[in-house]
Amino acid sequence: MLLLVALAVGGLIPIQTAANSRLRASVGNKPVMPALISFSSALFFAVVATTVLRGNPVPQFSADVPWWGWLGGVMGVCFVLGNILLFPRLGALETVVLPILGQVVMGLLVDRFGLLGAPAMPVSWMRVLGAAVVFAGIVVVLRSGRRPVLEGDAEGLELAIFRVLGVLVGVCTAIQTSVNGYMGGIAGSSMHAGEINLAVGAVLLLVAALVTSPRQLARRPEPGPWWMWLGGLVGATFVISGATLAPLLGTATTVIAFNAGTITAGQALEARGAFGARKNPLTATRLAGLVVIFLGVLAVRLL
Repeated sequence: MLLLVALAVGGLIPIQTAANSRLRASVGNKPVMPALISFSSALFFAVVATTVLRGNPVPQFSADVPWWGWLGGVMGVCFVLGNILLFPRLGALETVVLPILGQVVMGLLVDRFGLLGAPAMPVSWMRVLGAAVVFAGIVVVLRSGRRPVLEGDAEGLELAIFRVLGVLVGVCTAIQTSVNGYMGGIAGSSMHAGEINLAVGAVLLLVAALVTSPRQLARRPEPGPWWMWLGGLVGATFVISGATLAPLLGTATTVIAFNAGTITAGQALEARGAFGARKNPLTATRLAGLVVIFLGVLAVRLL
């Protein structure tokens, strides 16, 4: 049952990306504002949940925080902003699968060299092979045919740049996970680490909004579908679920289940054109690529 919950939580991530991307159109087409709304509402939900489940929402630090301990929020901002930019250019599925490559590669580097407070662990050739399998699966997905080209789609060099950005978004995710893991150990719990992550991100985005265009903060969002407000709730759900499920299922199993749910939901959104995604039916080649990506992630996490 817990594994099914983890799969469902992973499946919420493409919905968060779609919601934030749609919200962007209602707040002047600027990426900072939907990210700020998402982070602020996620922080509110996280504080409420931490108060209910832990009794005290205020972190109690057991050690001094190194400078990189605050990078979780910075990386979270990069993740959300990156997805808002990528979703309308690459579609739901590519926005989902490209970060997985960056996440896998950076995760191996963190393990190998003990970066960001993580214990150094040997990286076997089987895990490296698993990363290569992930890359091969992504290549298959990318070459399996794109949706009809419409205005606003990335092509040529621009397409390559956005795909590289997608991989870098995954690198940010891996850094965020490692930093939050460390902060959870010195701040009281993983839920408190999630609060810190969201608070840092919200402050950074507020500063960015004030610097770039303070009028954004007073602008009333234009009407849109109800689901465009789901980004913050999904973000808080993801943070809280990760903190709750990891001790019960194990970190590796939880991450694998999240990835599997995210990949499945990303393809489902494109296949049905749901939540504003461009419709792109599933093909046998693309399905094979998705299976290869999942097997590669499985090898990296478990071998």
